[in-house]
Amino acid sequence: MSLVSRLLGKRPQTEPVTTLAADVASLVKEANDHFRAGRMHEARAAYLRAIEIDPSHAQALYMLGGIALNESDTATAIDFLHRAIAAAPDNADYSFSLGTILANIGRPEDAIPCFEEAVRLKPDAADWYRHLAVVLHAVGKHAEGLAAFLRVTELNPSDAQAFLDLGNTLQKLGKLKDAEAAFDNAVGLAPEAAGPLVNLAMVRRDQGRPVEAEVPARRAVEIDPTMGQAWFTLGSVLGPQARHVEAAEYFKKAIELNPDDDDPWHLLMFGMTYSDNWSAHEVYEIHRRWGQRLPAVGPRSIDPSHRRASHRLRIGYLSPDFRRHPIAHFIEAPLKHHDRTRFEICCYHTDGRADETTQRLQASADRWHWLAGVSDMEIEQAILADEIDILVELSGHTDRHKLRMLARRVAPVQVTYLGYPNTTGVPAIDYRITDARADPPGEADAMHTEKLLRLSESFLCFTPPESVAQVGDLPMKRNGFVTFGSFNNFTKLSPTTLGLWSEILEGVPNSRLMIKAAGLRDEGLRALLVQMLERADVHRERVKIVGPTMSHFEHMDAYAEVDIGLDTFPYHGTTTTLDALWMGVPVVTLVGDRHASRVGLSILGCLGLTDLVAHSAREYVEATVRLAADPTRLEHLRHSLRARLAASPLMDGKGFTTRLEQAYLQIWEDALASSGEPSTTN
Repeated sequence: MSLVSRLLGKRPQTEPVTTLAADVASLVKEANDHFRAGRMHEARAAYLRAIEIDPSHAQALYMLGGIALNESDTATAIDFLHRAIAAAPDNADYSFSLGTILANIGRPEDAIPCFEEAVRLKPDAADWYRHLAVVLHAVGKHAEGLAAFLRVTELNPSDAQAFLDLGNTLQKLGKLKDAEAAFDNAVGLAPEAAGPLVNLAMVRRDQGRPVEAEVPARRAVEIDPTMGQAWFTLGSVLGPQARHVEAAEYFKKAIELNPDDDDPWHLLMFGMTYSDNWSAHEVYEIHRRWGQRLPAVGPRSIDPSHRRASHRLRIGYLSPDFRRHPIAHFIEAPLKHHDRTRFEICCYHTDGRADETTQRLQASADRWHWLAGVSDMEIEQAILADEIDILVELSGHTDRHKLRMLARRVAPVQVTYLGYPNTTGVPAIDYRITDARADPPGEADAMHTEKLLRLSESFLCFTPPESVAQVGDLPMKRNGFVTFGSFNNFTKLSPTTLGLWSEILEGVPNSRLMIKAAGLRDEGLRALLVQMLERADVHRERVKIVGPTMSHFEHMDAYAEVDIGLDTFPYHGTTTTLDALWMGVPVVTLVGDRHASRVGLSILGCLGLTDLVAHSAREYVEATVRLAADPTRLEHLRHSLRARLAASPLMDGKGFTTRLEQAYLQIWEDALASSGEPSTTN
């Protein structure tokens, strides 16, 4: 006998229909009274008696679904709501309620038709469109989700949250100008709310307008000084302005307010790398402190089959930058030259952007995983499924990194390389690849949580751009004056750097300085640079400020205007230095006390150009002034640097990869030994 039958007992089959309808109405009224009074057991019993008489009584079915949901019996609730909708298909509330349940239990695909039907039946329900938009985005239907959010703003043109949601959606879709307009509307509707101001600041920053972004960011902090995200945002718009000391204070405030938020930690650590305001030890300490927050994990076991001498060592490279990006210049040669008889190469590309460089890199891998927009857990599962032996991450604390995932140890041996000029602080990352010039033995080892894996010759192997102009004549021959140049990131233009350049210009009469950076497309940053130059006593008329060019060919061709490259300090150029050398432009560098300020030494030392390496500010200025006064040497360097670079270890792809592979084999031997098993890879 069913539960309903036990509750009701038997009813005569011959009872008139009108009597039955009256009984149902009475039972539903009784149930409703119990429900409003909180007597759920009695309400359920009355509703059940009602549907025993009339199985298609929509309200009773709907209310039974609500009671089941209240008791966490989701399956029963869904069943009753389906029956209610079948009984009353024109009731929008029933469809909306079912959609809400399905969305809340992680079934957004199933929730979509419910919400779509609800808004069809009730097209003026703005909040329902918002729910529809959320589930559409959850399943990757971003264009449809955007349309739903637009409908919300049409229905509620005075709702700041609606424009905030719309702006967030547009931002995710990369429609930054439209997102900015939506956030502007949100700020206008809620001028005393910090949230819309934070979003407005971030979208302006992401469009390369950090100076403009500072205004709403500061206003957000004023409105709500307890909002950690507001302090983080303010710091994040000052970093691109090369105001790293100020930014650090705001990141620390954000950490104080939200100690579990990793984002301010990452930008604090990276930002400190750009400034000589902190010692190498202080920079190390902040990395170590962040790493101490991570959970401790033990070693990952090594499969017995991977201990055999016949096993091809599986190397995984993890990066969001497998595209036209500085990282690609240095990872292309190893991917191309790895010995496939001894190594199996797997690449994990965690960003959706791709180009012809991506295609070349993919062609050099044994396995390639497109992992844009997926969770860390899904990336981890892909790595585990490939049974990677040595995982090499190429990001460090830069944008879109996966350090938290590596902290869980997803491979027996984990290595950091290329993307970040410092320790990661992650205890589960075993090694960092470098060389003895960039990280001399002794003091550098004490400034890393990883063991330093020093390659001979250089830790870099450069693949130059495929299409560049031929090296032309020395510019000073046609200009009659020396032109110094720096094509580094704007964020590297420290007060120390500009002060040194001022001295160089003073020491070389009638000389000029060309500063080229992608950020200088922004008028705000250009104006800021002029102020920075004035503070450094650099006359504006002696400086040419250049923004980004239309193509990489044009970017490289701009070196035709430069006689001597000036490295930044304390954060040296890497790709920019090698680009300059490839175009026949010698670069003078100042050596510091950490990896970021020793890359110039690593590059120039490998080329035997030690006369371009200075170990003090005075030497830096003197070496540059001396070189500027030697047109014969400049002419010789102009026409010999490309060949010199091509013949050096810096472009010996096979030789470099062999050295890298030897390092991989050694650390794998060490991993086998530390696991207590004999070595079998020889």
